[in-house]
Order: sequence, then C-alpha cells, then structure tokens
Amino acid sequence: MTETPPTDNKQRRKLNILAIFIAAIALIGACLGSVYVWEKMGQVALGFHGWLALIAGAVGTIILGCGLMALSFYSSRSGHDEDAWTDPEKHRDLFK
Repeated sequence: MTETPPTDNKQRRKLNILAIFIAAIALIGACLGSVYVWEKMGQVALGFHGWLALIAGAVGTIILGCGLMALSFYSSRSGHDEDAWTDPEKHRDLFK
C-alpha cells in the first residue's frame, strides 16, 4: 500500500476547509434570502389543507430521501455496484 505524501493531505485539508467555507456562505445566503422573502410577503393565511399539504410534503420528502439513501448503501454493500460496472479495457469491442 502506498502512502500519500504529507503535502497531499495538507492540500486536501485546505480544499475541505474551503468547501466547508463556501457551503457555509451559501447556507447563510439562502437563510438571509428566505428571511427577506418571508418579511416581504406580509400576512399570509394558511388554511387546514395548506398545512396538511405542507406537512405531508415535508414528511414525504424526508421518507423519500431516507429510502433512497438506504437503497444506495444496500446497493454498495451487496456488490451490485461492482456488477454493473464494466472495465472498458477488458471490453474494448463493446465501446467502439
């Protein structure tokens, strides 16, 4: 097994910090934009059906996300990902 030089780890750490910083700036911008839009809307009444749709949409989105992540992990651990991948070098005649 080959070890990565220390400079690669330092560069990777710097890139990770930069990515986290950019993600944090984007999150702060999205939150500030949401607050601005919320304040500009004024008084908005949401009836029973609106709340029901909002709650059902949020719960459905969370369930769908969890289900897709579970399928992704199951596929990765069961070996289905490796079965679906073919090496182009082994099968050159298929990719012509």
